[in-house]
This record gives sequence, C-alpha cells and structure tokens, in this order.
Amino acid sequence: MLMTAADFGVDPTTATSPEQYVTLLRRVRDQSGLAYREIARRAQRDGAVLPASTLATMLGRATLPRRDLVSALLRACDLPEDRVTAWLAAWGRLAAARTTTTPPTATPAGPPGRPAPSPTGRSTRLTTAGGSVAPLTEDDRPAPQTEGSAALRLVPGGATTPYAGQRGRPTDGPVDRRDRATPHRSPWPIAAETQSADDAIEAPAPYQLPPAPPLMIGRSAEVGRLFAAAEADAAVCLVEGAGGVGKSALALHVAHQIAGGYDGGCLYTDLRGAAAGIAAAEPADVVGRFLRALGAPSAPASLDEASALLRTWTAERGVLVVLDNAASAAQVRPLLASGPRCTTIITSRWMLPDLDTTSRIRLEPLPDDAALALLTGLTGAQRVRAEPAAAATVVRRCGGLPLALRIVGARAAARPDAPLTGLAERMDDEGLRLDVLEVGDLSVRASLHLGYQAFEDALQPERRLAARLFRLAALPDWTHFTSYGCAALADLPVTDAERALDALVDAYLIESAGGGRYRFHDIVRLYARERAHAVDAPTHREEALGRLTAWLLAATVHAARLLYSQDTFGIGKPVAAARPGPPLGDTADAWAWFEREHTNLLLIAHQQTAAGRTLTEVSDLALVAAKFLDYAGHIAEQQQFGQLAVTAASRHGYRSGEASGLNIVAVSMLRQGRLDEAIPLLQRCLGVQRELGDRSGEAAILNNLGNALRDRGDLTGALEHLEAALVIRRELGQWHKEGSVLDNLALVYRALDDFPRAVACHEAGLAVADGGTDPLREAQALVNFAETLLAAGDHRAAILRAGESLEICRRYEHQRGTGLALQMLGNAHAGLGHGEVARRHWREALARLDGLDPQACVRLRAALAATATPPR
Repeated sequence: MLMTAADFGVDPTTATSPEQYVTLLRRVRDQSGLAYREIARRAQRDGAVLPASTLATMLGRATLPRRDLVSALLRACDLPEDRVTAWLAAWGRLAAARTTTTPPTATPAGPPGRPAPSPTGRSTRLTTAGGSVAPLTEDDRPAPQTEGSAALRLVPGGATTPYAGQRGRPTDGPVDRRDRATPHRSPWPIAAETQSADDAIEAPAPYQLPPAPPLMIGRSAEVGRLFAAAEADAAVCLVEGAGGVGKSALALHVAHQIAGGYDGGCLYTDLRGAAAGIAAAEPADVVGRFLRALGAPSAPASLDEASALLRTWTAERGVLVVLDNAASAAQVRPLLASGPRCTTIITSRWMLPDLDTTSRIRLEPLPDDAALALLTGLTGAQRVRAEPAAAATVVRRCGGLPLALRIVGARAAARPDAPLTGLAERMDDEGLRLDVLEVGDLSVRASLHLGYQAFEDALQPERRLAARLFRLAALPDWTHFTSYGCAALADLPVTDAERALDALVDAYLIESAGGGRYRFHDIVRLYARERAHAVDAPTHREEALGRLTAWLLAATVHAARLLYSQDTFGIGKPVAAARPGPPLGDTADAWAWFEREHTNLLLIAHQQTAAGRTLTEVSDLALVAAKFLDYAGHIAEQQQFGQLAVTAASRHGYRSGEASGLNIVAVSMLRQGRLDEAIPLLQRCLGVQRELGDRSGEAAILNNLGNALRDRGDLTGALEHLEAALVIRRELGQWHKEGSVLDNLALVYRALDDFPRAVACHEAGLAVADGGTDPLREAQALVNFAETLLAAGDHRAAILRAGESLEICRRYEHQRGTGLALQMLGNAHAGLGHGEVARRHWREALARLDGLDPQACVRLRAALAATATPPR
C-alpha cells in the first residue's frame, strides 16, 4: 500500500545545503512509492512538465533543482498545499543563500586548472575560479540527449537514470552511492582541463545503452539470475542462446535497471557477430571508442596497450559494459572492464567455451504460456480473447522465439481489423512460415542465416562440412538424430560428423537432446531445409536419404537379432551399411535403442514411401520393427508400419511382403479388440501365403488366426489353426517359434477348463524359451502361465511365475511387460485376500499400461473401482 502524504514526515526546514535538500526530496519520492514514470504522468496531469529522465537527473545531483520541478514533484506525490508551500520556502532560503559571495573553499591538491575530484564520486558540480561550488540556477537546463551518437545519452558522473538502483537490484529511484565511490585521478587530462576555470565542467559519464525493450515477459528467472550475477566483483556475465531467442533484450532490460549503480557510466557496443553482410567489429576500434567516451583524448595504436589503458580507466570508476552480439572470445577479451566495481554483460549466439566468465545464462525459447502472454501484450488482449485457437496456433508455430512473436505482433498491429485466423493459417503452411516471419528489418530467416553463414562462407573445410551437414540433417522427418545417423546421411566418418554437430551446437543452430542425440528447433529445421533445396542438387538429397534408410534398416536388423537371435523376420539379408551402426552390446542395449528410435523409423519410412523411394528397405524395415512394436505395445505405430509395408510391397509387386504387412495390421487390430476386422485380413493373408507356398508365413498366419478365433470364443477353430501351425513349425525345425504356438495352445485349453493340458503346454513352451533366444517372449509366456495357475486356483504358484516375468521386464525396461506382470501379481494377491497389496500392484500397472494396452487398462480400472473403499 502507498503511504499517504500525511505520513511522510519529512521536514524541509532541516536542510542547510542544496545537497541535503535533494536528499530530503529523494526521501519524499521513496516514501511515496511512486515510480518515476508515474510521477511524470501525474505531473503532466497537473499541467506541469517533469519528464522521468529529468526527475532522475535532478534527484541524483547535489545541486538545488529548479523551483518549478520541485513544485511538480511534490504535487505529484500528493503533498498538501501547506506542505508544498513549506518546501518552496525552504527552497527560496537556499537559493537566496547561494547568491551571497562566499570565500574560496579549500580543495585537494591537483594540477593547475583541474577541478578536484568529488568526494562522492559524482562530477556534476560547476566550479568557480576560486574553486567554490556553484549550484544550478533556475535557468539551468539538463543537457539534451544525443540520439545517434556514440553515447546515446550522457549522464553526469554519479547521476541516476530512470532505471537507477543499487548495483544488481532493480528499482525505480536513485541511490546515494557515496559509500561506494572513491576519488579517481584520470591518467590523462580530460577535456574540461583545457577550459577556463570559469566555465570548466568535468566530463560526463557515458550512457551508451540503446533503449530497453518495451516488453519483457516470461524471463523472470533469467532476469533474476543476471541481477544476481552482476553483483559479483568484476562480473563477466555471458547471455547465450539461439538467434531470435531474446539475448539482447534481456541484457538491455537488466542493464537499464542496474545502470545507476555504476558511477563511471555505461558503455555499449554491437560487436556485429550476428550482422548480415557486415564484418565483425574489430576490438581495436571498439577500445578506441570506449576510451574516448570515458574522456581519453586518444588511444594507443597497439591493441594490447589500448586494452591495458581501458582497464586502467575503468579500474576504480565502476563501469557497466554491454558487449552485444559477440563473435568470439578473442573479440571480447580486450574489451573486458577491470576493477571490482565493474560489470561486463556479453550476449552471443555462440557458446564461447574459451571465454572466462563469472556466470553463463543460457536462454531457451519461451514456454507456451509466456509466449501467449507476449503475443497478448503485442497484439492486445481483446484480439487474443476473440480468437483463442488462432492465437494458440500462432504461438505454437513461433516455437517460443521472441523475435518471431515480435514480428507476428507487428504484422497484427499493422492490420488491427484483420483476423488472427488468416495469420495462423499462413503460419501453419511450412512453405510460407518463414515468409510470414518477416516485417520491415525484422526477419527470422535473416537472423538464422547469420549463424549459418559463418559456416557456409568459412575458409576452413571442417566448417563448410558442418554447413553441409546442417542442411542434410534437416531433410529426414526425424525427431532427433545421432552422429551415427548423420554420418550415414552425409557419407562421413562418425568422428567428422561428431565434430560438425558439436560446432553446430556451439552456434545454437541445433540443440543437444542428451545421450548423444541432437534435434532442430522447428523453425530452424524449416530454414535448414530451405538452404538444402537452394544449395544441394535433388539427386544429392535423394542419395542422402537413401543412404540413411539403408543404414536404418541395417541398424534395426542388428538390434532385432540381439533380441531375437533365431528370427529371420521374413526378409533377405540387408545390404551392409557403408557406415557403422550404433554400439549395441547386448539385448538391453538393443531394447533401449528400439525405444529411442522407433518413432524415427516410422517417420522416415512414411517419408520414403510418400516419395516412392527405397520401397524394398521400407517394407523390410516394417517387418523387422513389427515384433518390437507388438511387444512394447505401440499399437498405433504397429498398424501404421504394417500399412506402409503393404503399400511399399504392392508398388514393386512383392506379394509375400504385402501379405506380411497385412498380417502386421491384423495383429494390431487384435490388440485393439477389433476382431471382426482382423479375422478377414488374416484369412486373406493365409490364402496368399498358401498360394505362394510360403510355409513359414503360413504358420505365422495360422498362429494369429488361432488367437483371434480364441478371443472370439471359437475354441474349436482356434485349436484347429494352432495345431496346424505347430505341425508346420516342427516340420521346418523352427523350434524357437514352436514355443509361441505351445503357449497359445495353453490359453485355449485354459478357456476349455482343461488345466492339466494347459499347464503341460505352458511348461513345454517355457522349456523352449529357456534357450534364451527371446527373453521378452519368455516374460510374456510366464505371465500367461501365471494367469492359468490363477484360474486353476494356485495363487502362490501364480505369484511366483508373475514375479519371474516382472524381473525380466524390469531388466529390459519393458513397460508393457512390466505392467502386465504387475496386473497379474495384483490379481493373485487379491485372490489371497491381500487387498492393499493387490491395489498397489494394480495402480502401478495402470500407470505403465496407460496408452500401451487399452484392454488391460479397462480391466485394471474395473478392479480398482470394485475394491475401492466406500467413503465414510
């Protein structure tokens, strides 16, 4: 709550000097709780003129302000008229006193004609020939701000700005810095020393900061970190991140807030490390500009000497330096301020790992809620509320980049009557999105090109190679990528691909996703693809995707054979990949690789099928990946892969592959309980396999048909098909497949309540599985066996078998298998009356199976509901 004027209790009659009078004015302003801009608005309301910048300067000086400014400040702070009158009377007394001739005051020793340094560190007072202090008169005016000059604003030494405050702390008011300031003797005479003593004035401290951004949303954590980092002695703070993520905005926002805490002023330069068509700034040129801004008449020709002189000039002053868009650590080092009271803030789209810093702050894209808030601030809340879906689309397509949101906001502001829906539709079109994200001199495409150009135009071959890999890596529809996949894509040694990817990460052109994986920001991917289509010939792009697809097939077969060593998957031997695959040592590595890569496999198979390329590899890829997808419970992907296999095989007349693809689709339908759709598909597949004389394929279809008929309740038909499948497997000597058929036969016998035969089939199937060729199949067989034992009333034996299954599944981090084993443990414990134990297993099972096994989840929810404790 703001204090009322009656509570201020500040007595102007106690002031015996202009400096004390200004101190009391500051106290009034502080106790009012009003920001400078609010005071300026109130003054304007009252018909007075008191800009926020003038107010800040006035309260930062030790001289008597103009009477009209004092009156405007007091009335804006809501002081009663009698109090205003008292303040103005005190002002009149001090003004009258200063007109009286005073004897010369003693000053510290110094060069002839040079004014002595202020004991407060401020240098705003005019000196007379005798060295006495001459306060400002009513006719004095603040020096006009200079736009477009090296110093965008000049602030007297020690003065405050609208953003002044304690170093590292944002505040709306000025701060008395006398406790931190120290007298400083300039190494060279300053310009004031060449003037006569009558009109000499000390050089003002530079204030070169460009305007602060009008909106800063969603960065409170980063702002707080930068404030805290600036508190360190001789702080060197690096703000790093991708182009357009808001690095400069953050740095300037904080710099303006803390600027008043630096008596030596604020230096700023754009180092042009991200400037289109313009060479990066030379450190020697920047050092020279900084020295001149600080008052040095010239700078040494040697960069080392000039840098040393800059450190000398800043050592005791307390200077804030902002180095925007740094290109390299070598560019930055000569520009670092020296001294415990100095702070340097650097922004760069490069990581600059070789730069010594006191803190590093990495900016990521804004989260959706903050991005929506920024869009709302730019376009107006009414428009966002009127079209929430369109606004959400725009935010999503901007990918959290503040630059993109600023551009969209500018476009929307330029056409206030145009609906956001049209903008959202154009943003949804990948071919138009980068065009939409351009307005005036703001362009996401141009921002990204700056980072890319540093590689494409480089003299070093390894950097040009990184530019090529950047383009090619954007061609596949993968969610993430590795150095192994990129090596195959670009036909490079893996070590070269690793180095190129690391360089692109350092430039924030790609992101590290952890575990040796990388990814693109969506907008960066669009730009990279655009460059690939502009630079790389169509045949080169197709060859790259072909190499990648062949490599993915070889890597998938390698992983699958670690999991299912006896399975041929119904495909021929794939062509050996030209580049090495991922380092997989055992079945656990293989399962983890499938978990990471199965979505990429599907997306690239979709992409190649749509383009009509590498269809044989796509068909084979589907057949190899199907077993993992079935075990893992990725039912939707399993069905899509099956459909891709059908399409790819039919396009090149591969009937057996087409039938195998239909079998994959049918199995996914069985998992969803869509029996009426699955059974006709399986019958169609069976006819094709028999026509082709593919006995192994025929056995696979017979096995799946037996399961489907069992689930539909046709137990006689199920037995017939499963026994036929068993005969074929034994004829072909496929003992590793025999165990699966035996397990399915056991389930039919259990449904017939023939538990002895069911147990015998389970045990025979497990004896085959004990060979260790398919541990996850063994885990599934153990769960099925547990369910049979439970149905036979042997709950403890069921718990034992389910526990064995759970151990295997947890070893391989097999989510679906773990969930099914936990479900069975819960069922068995419930049968023993262990209600709480059962519910604990069911809850964990539901958490693991949600999204993987809809039918199991339905049963689990029903069990939990049936055993829920009724409310008291």
